[in-house]
Amino acid sequence: MDFAEKINPSHTALMVIDVQRDYFCAGGIIDLMKHDYRANQEIIPGLNRFIGEARRYLKTIIFTRQTMYPFLRSPVVVEHYTRARMVRPFDPRNEEFYECAPAPDDIVLPKHRYSAFIGTPLDAILRANGIRTLILTGVATNVCVESTARDGFMLEYHIVLPSDLTSGVNDQAKQMSLYNINTFFGEVVESGSIVSAWEKTFQEKRTNVT
Repeated sequence: MDFAEKINPSHTALMVIDVQRDYFCAGGIIDLMKHDYRANQEIIPGLNRFIGEARRYLKTIIFTRQTMYPFLRSPVVVEHYTRARMVRPFDPRNEEFYECAPAPDDIVLPKHRYSAFIGTPLDAILRANGIRTLILTGVATNVCVESTARDGFMLEYHIVLPSDLTSGVNDQAKQMSLYNINTFFGEVVESGSIVSAWEKTFQEKRTNVT
């Protein structure tokens, strides 16, 4: 299977993972953990442009939203978050999308763990829409994006990750995660190559019709 066929719009979905205030603003969890949240902000202009291109070709665009309801804080989660100094009062404003909003026809998928497949109907949504390939964008490359990539691959989805449209808790973590994904779970590319492949597929389809 060549790359253009792998990301053919007829069976490809775009996932925008956790582009929320908590990971992009001062006072959010990335800031509280002493990571540079401003590095995450740098992907927003390119991500918005890419989403605009994707709307021309794809029927399925999914925005995930990390939700940390108090009643879903299991003993395992509480122990880990406490030890990692990630515990703070619940504030729903942290879950608001940051400068990147879904359109009315997009799917908004709340999730409660790092992977978008755990405890959600994501797999059922994808299968109902004939999706076989996932393009993963958003944050953090080494946490929720990689967790979703791993589970998606295990569930027999092709995983494609545009490296310029995702950000890690720091650059070293991002680069290690990109290596991990490209070697074991999917294919890491630049977003421009995806758009070029879509345009080529679209032009070929028009030529065949005429």
